[in-house]
Amino acid sequence: MARPLHNLVKKETTWKWTEKEQTAFEGLKQAITEAPVLARADPDKAYFLETDASGAALGSVLSQRQDDGRLHPIGFLLESFKGAEVNYDTHDKELLAIIRSFKHWRIFLEATSQPVTVFTDHWNLEYWKEYRTFNRRHAWWHLLLADFNFWITY
Repeated sequence: MARPLHNLVKKETTWKWTEKEQTAFEGLKQAITEAPVLARADPDKAYFLETDASGAALGSVLSQRQDDGRLHPIGFLLESFKGAEVNYDTHDKELLAIIRSFKHWRIFLEATSQPVTVFTDHWNLEYWKEYRTFNRRHAWWHLLLADFNFWITY
């Protein structure tokens, strides 16, 4: 959503405010003023993590089911990919979104008594531990995620 505005402040970029930037600005303004109320984390309840990745960024929402039976957000994460991450394939970007989310909310997710449910729109991640193309990066990520009790669902 904010990518056009981020692009304006890059080094050696000429300032040009077009309809694209205005739309991004209006969208951000609306999102900030109408943001959902965040719930307080309850260590006795199960956590739900919704993750997604695009070509340029990753995002996630950490939630818990409240007394009304609905999921309420505890927090949001949005990060741009940096350096070589921009060139990762879709599978690796989606997995990186999960890793960054677990690292960001480690204080909540590391010692949970109930498994964290991770929702992703990339169905291949349900089988990420079984990949035949396991490389060093995947091995390192596997070690990072070993600290967490979770399962991935599509």
